[in-house]
Amino acid sequence: MELRERRLAQIVRDFMEAFVLARTLGEDLRAGRLSFQTVTRLVGDAEDSALYRLKEECHALFRLDVSRPRTEVQAEELFDLAVGALFHETMKFREGFYLTDRYGPRLQRMMAEGSATGPLAEAFWRVVEAGRRRMLESEVEAAVLFRETRDQLLIVLRQLDVSGSVARSLVEDPARAELVFDLPLGRLLADIHGSAASGYQLAIDSLIENGHYAEAAAVLEHPDARAAGISDGAIDFARGMASYYAGDSFAAVESLARWVESRVNAPARWRQSAAKVLGALAASVELTDAKLAKHASALAGELSAARAR
Repeated sequence: MELRERRLAQIVRDFMEAFVLARTLGEDLRAGRLSFQTVTRLVGDAEDSALYRLKEECHALFRLDVSRPRTEVQAEELFDLAVGALFHETMKFREGFYLTDRYGPRLQRMMAEGSATGPLAEAFWRVVEAGRRRMLESEVEAAVLFRETRDQLLIVLRQLDVSGSVARSLVEDPARAELVFDLPLGRLLADIHGSAASGYQLAIDSLIENGHYAEAAAVLEHPDARAAGISDGAIDFARGMASYYAGDSFAAVESLARWVESRVNAPARWRQSAAKVLGALAASVELTDAKLAKHASALAGELSAARAR
């Protein structure tokens, strides 16, 4: 289940990346500044294309899942099919844009110079014009399909069991999540996880469990997270651990001391990790800052004693 959740979280990330790229593509196209590089970042036949990764991930996760009854995977099956359709529709755009952008100007130049004339030039120009029309049609169709597929992804996420990995994929870039789902992040988390507090807590727990302390601190400092009431004590723990791994011993001890003194009922694994870090820190600064080492050692001892009780 954990592997499945991580893979679904990556699907969420890649869908959001593709959605934003598709919006940028449309804006650049209408402004006359679209580059083929932007197109290839969205769609292509290799891993550096967001939609290619998304298509492959969806096929692997949803099409190969034979362990669950078909009635349980209908929402996922529809999402998977829609992603496949998005890939093929945007590939049509890519081909039309390449033909229009690369071949069209050269053919126009040759026809103006008189070096391309007759039936071949006329037939070639009709192909270029048809490619341009298909390109514009595909951009419009893909934009609509992206929005509908986004709504289907929400249905899939609502049906999930509790998932810290998915919550984390949404909170790690709040601006992007809000742009894609057209909802404030707190409302989005509540829609999927029942409440904003539950969603934020799942994300924080996942970040800390995987050692992403600085990222956890950044989420905890977000006004919406504070408003949801999930930062009690955890922010000092996350800041302290992040400071230790950043090489700032004084800030690490200062933050972890506040966390220990707050007497928050923290998970045992947090207390164990903090005690280990404080013990290592005390040993590393013993010769250069005896006072800091003594403070860190005392905090480590207090955490170890609490763990033993």
